[in-house]
Amino acid sequence: MHKLLFIFLLIPNFLFSQHRANKILDKVSQKTASYSNIEAHFTNAIINEAAGINESQKGVLYLQGDLYRLELEGQTIISDGENNWIHLIDEEEVQITELDEEDESMSPSKMFTIYQEGYKNQFVAETTNSYIIDLIPEETGSFIKIELRISKKEMRITGFTLFDKNGGSYAYDVQKFKANQTFEEGFFQFNTSAHPHVDVIDLR
Repeated sequence: MHKLLFIFLLIPNFLFSQHRANKILDKVSQKTASYSNIEAHFTNAIINEAAGINESQKGVLYLQGDLYRLELEGQTIISDGENNWIHLIDEEEVQITELDEEDESMSPSKMFTIYQEGYKNQFVAETTNSYIIDLIPEETGSFIKIELRISKKEMRITGFTLFDKNGGSYAYDVQKFKANQTFEEGFFQFNTSAHPHVDVIDLR
């Protein structure tokens, strides 16, 4: 009886937390939708203490609708909405594949809209500069939750951390953010003629 009463007492707090999270994310969605494109410089940290993994790298992500260009150390990943290119710089190789809609759920193009479907939202905390919101997957998968960090001033995602079932975490923190840039034609495609020494592997 006492346990049941305790559960009922928790329900209003949970609903309020979810409502507050939804209001914040609605504002984030409106702000994100106002950008014609995005340029984000970020750091990515992968940590799993049990497996002895502690790695980090820097990258730059360019977004324009469903198009993206992800520049990492040693490789560049590009998508024009129909094809994907993975350019392995040191190997002087580029792999071309057709866009796989099933794989797009966690593609770089979702970095600033990851919360929009497939998750329950829960407000966690408010700091001086940020809101913290947890995303709980509606379906069982590789990740048990995603923690979003949102700028109170700019109402945009400044970072997020994915937590997996094995105790690992994948953190992304945006160091520099620009919007509404001008990208040259063909920026979201790989120009093979500009890289004559690259081995092209077409898997389409």
